[in-house]
Amino acid sequence: MNYQDLSVHVGALVSLLGVFAGVSALLLWRMLVRMEKKLDELANHFCVCRQELADRFVPRFEHEVEHHGLWEAFNYHGHDMRGRVVR
Repeated sequence: MNYQDLSVHVGALVSLLGVFAGVSALLLWRMLVRMEKKLDELANHFCVCRQELADRFVPRFEHEVEHHGLWEAFNYHGHDMRGRVVR
């Protein structure tokens, strides 16, 4: 086996490795771009969902005023000897 023959093959091998590295880099870049688009869609959906939640639910102050008596009865009550609720 001659070293001159190996040098010809090494050059071809390095060229092939360069081509494969370029193709791999291109595929990785495409995958990262698609992932970035999906993350942007997720962030947009999350922001829209948070805005909709603000419209769907009653603010805490209105809820407390409306159900203040219920919360008073629930949080500040006692029980008699038979287990019945005593206010």
